[in-house]
Amino acid sequence: MNLVNLITICSFIGVILLGVMWLTVQDMRNHQPHARIRTRMQQSFVTQVVRGKEGGKADHDLFKVSRHDNILSRWFGPKLVRLKTVAAARGVQIVIGAGIVGEIVALLMVHFMPLPDFATPLLTLGLPAAAVVQAYRFLVDRFRKRFLDAFPDVIDLIVRAVRAGVPVTQVIASAASECPEPLRTEFKLMGDSLQVGLDLEEVLAVAVRRIQVADFSFFCVCLLLQRETGGQLGETLENLAGIVRTRREIRQKTKALTGEARITTKILAAIPVVIMLSMYFANHDYLMVLFDTEAGNKLLTFGVISIVMGIVVITKMSKLDTSR
Repeated sequence: MNLVNLITICSFIGVILLGVMWLTVQDMRNHQPHARIRTRMQQSFVTQVVRGKEGGKADHDLFKVSRHDNILSRWFGPKLVRLKTVAAARGVQIVIGAGIVGEIVALLMVHFMPLPDFATPLLTLGLPAAAVVQAYRFLVDRFRKRFLDAFPDVIDLIVRAVRAGVPVTQVIASAASECPEPLRTEFKLMGDSLQVGLDLEEVLAVAVRRIQVADFSFFCVCLLLQRETGGQLGETLENLAGIVRTRREIRQKTKALTGEARITTKILAAIPVVIMLSMYFANHDYLMVLFDTEAGNKLLTFGVISIVMGIVVITKMSKLDTSR
């Protein structure tokens, strides 16, 4: 067997292994809690929002960005709309700014750090992409936290109005003026949609896909079930408010229990910086060996990479995702 055949066989086996690994990772992601919750949310609203009519089509889908869909628009469209939902017009600017900062840091690292040749394109492309993803996740997590902090009070407001005899559709429109951001914007959009004649089921389906918070989807399911089967809506929503508050208390307790690990991570990240600054003022020549010699540059690069990987691992271990 010559070298060409050996390389071909190895490449074929490598492609197969990569495909199997990719399928395994996708299957593991589909079995994660957030993936199961998203599937349940989608199954709860099986009614199509876009309905065809004779003589034309009425498109009421507020989540849709463009009528001319392609691969890029189907992938980036929901992300852009989600970003606009969680951070308004500033979201795109924040994400782009994070990408620019990541690219600048990557260029500085390539210029000053003795990295191998294959790491240069990976760093210049991967670091900005990682910065964009982290900025996007930060904005989504901040939106979810602010939404869930004020959501139980809004449910209590709706419960009092429903028990007073006010229709739910009217309560949703009037609740926008009584609740803080970001609930004010979302409920105002729902109220405006109801006032222009859209059906409650369509409005709730679009809101669930736009907001993507499990507690809010439970609220929408309660409204739809009460509309179809009847019953005491006030009592159901009151129980839901208690569940939402209990979940919020669990998140706060989780944050308190993981506080030690989080502060430990920050201390471990600050110790090398403090030591290097102290050494810079105490013995300048001793520290500059790391920057002026090739061996020192390699040692400094290895130390930075090791610290970053350790911080990422510790942060991942100490972070419990209970926001959904």
